[in-house]
Amino acid sequence: MAADETMGDVAPDAAGWLLAVDLGGTRTRVALVAAPLAARAEVIATFPTEQRYADEIVRLAEALAEAQGQATGPVVGVGVALGGRIARDGSGALVAPNLRDYEGRPFVQEIAARCGGLPTRLAHDAVCGLLAERRLGALIGAQRCAYLTLSTGTGCAIHLEASGGAGVTVSIEMGHQLLDGNARVCLCGQTGCLETWTGGKLLGMRYGQAIETLPAAEQFDLWRGFSEKLSLGLVNLVALTRVERVAIGGAIALHHPELLDALRAGVAER
Repeated sequence: MAADETMGDVAPDAAGWLLAVDLGGTRTRVALVAAPLAARAEVIATFPTEQRYADEIVRLAEALAEAQGQATGPVVGVGVALGGRIARDGSGALVAPNLRDYEGRPFVQEIAARCGGLPTRLAHDAVCGLLAERRLGALIGAQRCAYLTLSTGTGCAIHLEASGGAGVTVSIEMGHQLLDGNARVCLCGQTGCLETWTGGKLLGMRYGQAIETLPAAEQFDLWRGFSEKLSLGLVNLVALTRVERVAIGGAIALHHPELLDALRAGVAER
């Protein structure tokens, strides 16, 4: 999306509860979040993301109904974070390399219908992460910043604010920037994407097993290459956007906090 990618009129300051969905390439999580947005959230369901869109809609509808049933007050809306390029009208995913069967589907319409017509909004998962960090976390007060998610794929969103206060938040295809000399084929169809070094799904496909189960020597090589290539990607990000602060999240970052020091060193070296 090239326009402001906030969550529309699912009002964060409305009194009540929000149904929050993190629909990742590997796992889906459904939570109840208090509105106005605060540190009150309860995860209601977690399950493997279905690769078939129709199967995911059924499982997600069941989890959302369970969450609605547990709300102690009015539910005022549904917000969904999804790892893919979102249609300009916000109706669904245009491109989702890790969830191909979801592309071009009327996702928002179907979820809203199964939730009794509640206002439902869909946004890129990295945009959601950036909005959360700007409101509640590491990016509070930052005028030019980015949020990088390291998980099934490698996603990114940036917020650029002019001196007058007007700003825009957009997702960018950071994981699909091309690296010179990289002959690896990405799930998006391109050859040479950064994500072929940093995407959890592609790494698992390359090694034929969960990366956490690799022998120590292979783990060392994997994370060294991961850090080197991602450091280059971060330097490119700063050069092209002039962001001043980057927050990093996602399952890979959560389970490998040692990457932060490696990335800092790699960026400093370059």
